[in-house]
Amino acid sequence: MDNPSSEPSALNVNTGAEAFASFLEPSEPVEKTAEAVEAEVVDELRQDLDNAEPEAAEGEPVDAGDDNITIRVDGKDVVLSKAELADNYKNGLRQADYTKKTMATAEALKSAEAETVKAQQDRQNYANNLQRMAAQLEGGLQQQQNIDWNALLEADPVEFMRQQHLQTQRQAAYRENMGQQQQLKAQYDAEQATSQRSFLSAQQDELLAKLPDWKDPTKATEGKAALKSYLINQGFNEQNIDNIQDHKAVLLGRKAMLYDQMMDKARAASKKVQTLPNRVVRPGVTGNASTDGRNSAMQKLNKTGKVEDAAAAFASFI
Repeated sequence: MDNPSSEPSALNVNTGAEAFASFLEPSEPVEKTAEAVEAEVVDELRQDLDNAEPEAAEGEPVDAGDDNITIRVDGKDVVLSKAELADNYKNGLRQADYTKKTMATAEALKSAEAETVKAQQDRQNYANNLQRMAAQLEGGLQQQQNIDWNALLEADPVEFMRQQHLQTQRQAAYRENMGQQQQLKAQYDAEQATSQRSFLSAQQDELLAKLPDWKDPTKATEGKAALKSYLINQGFNEQNIDNIQDHKAVLLGRKAMLYDQMMDKARAASKKVQTLPNRVVRPGVTGNASTDGRNSAMQKLNKTGKVEDAAAAFASFI
């Protein structure tokens, strides 16, 4: 007879459940990436669409063997293939994730801006308190300068000691107050310098975007020199010109300079035409039509002074 202990134990309800559980439950949890989860969802959707019975839209019959699916969007029937529907669902997941991340980023920026504003307000309140405290300390020290210390020592040695101790405390507190104010000012100056650099960098980028030729250092130097000379001739202070920071002011000044240059050329051309000798036209021969056109264009330019009339005048000479 075989040894019972060497035989496998009989399978009952409990041992069978445990055996099935060992196959159903993995020994270690497996973490899945977002891409893997997304792929599984899309695969399940495709399987569901493959197994689903086709339904009729608005009472219309649908071919059970057709791979297209009709859905209603905004009151209209849209026919999509199963692959297109799965892709649209996948794109919807990506769009939802992008929207979520964008909203989170915007919220983080908004929160950071609010914290920055609050920190600036707290620092300003602290600076105001330091200034009020400094004024009080200065007032107390000013009053103590009027004390006749020798007379006070003779009359009331105890009060003399109290006033000296008070003066020492006030002086120490005043020095500490001044040190903290200097630290706040240094921090404020550093932040302003950083902000100024960022502003100037942004303005430079905007200017180069509008004037790409100025990306060439040589052309930029020549253009700035010409603009500065023009503005000085217009009565602007040189220091004010050097302190121009807004790129829109530079563009506006340059546009005025180019306009004046164009008008000067137009006036010079007009004077040149007016000094030309009159051409004698023989009877029966018409005058030069191109010359008449030039004269009329220059006359119109002299009357209006408009840019478009100047352009027309220049075109008549070409």
